[in-house]
Amino acid sequence: MGYRFLEDFSIADVVFEVDSKTLNGLFGYASDALVNTLIKNVKDIKLKNKKSFKVNGDSLDLLLVEYLNRLIFYKDTEQLIFREAVINVEKDSDSWRADCDLRGEKLDPKRHEMSVDVKAATMHMLKLEENKSGWSARVVLDI
Repeated sequence: MGYRFLEDFSIADVVFEVDSKTLNGLFGYASDALVNTLIKNVKDIKLKNKKSFKVNGDSLDLLLVEYLNRLIFYKDTEQLIFREAVINVEKDSDSWRADCDLRGEKLDPKRHEMSVDVKAATMHMLKLEENKSGWSARVVLDI
């Protein structure tokens, strides 16, 4: 269980697949894949700052995109990158919600070796589904 990057997909995109026994775990692994796309030395991210927020989506796949784009938003606006994520995904009456608690720190170019800058999580080839071993997803990041 975890995430893996798919090679030779596109020179303008990064694609990863995520597998987890739980839906909450899938969102956590997706966070890890996003941060690992941005930063080469993820283990050097200190847990100094905490950010809590909620995101909503009409479907699970839209919720995942909204969640990842919120992380990109915090990277772009507050220079925050996260290494630890606790996510609670729940279905409301006709939509989905994720309560998110993340920990990380401000991006420090002197300590954090940047890899590529991610512009957005996209809808292109997006897939999120339940299977016999848990949950899986494929996400395309625009870089």
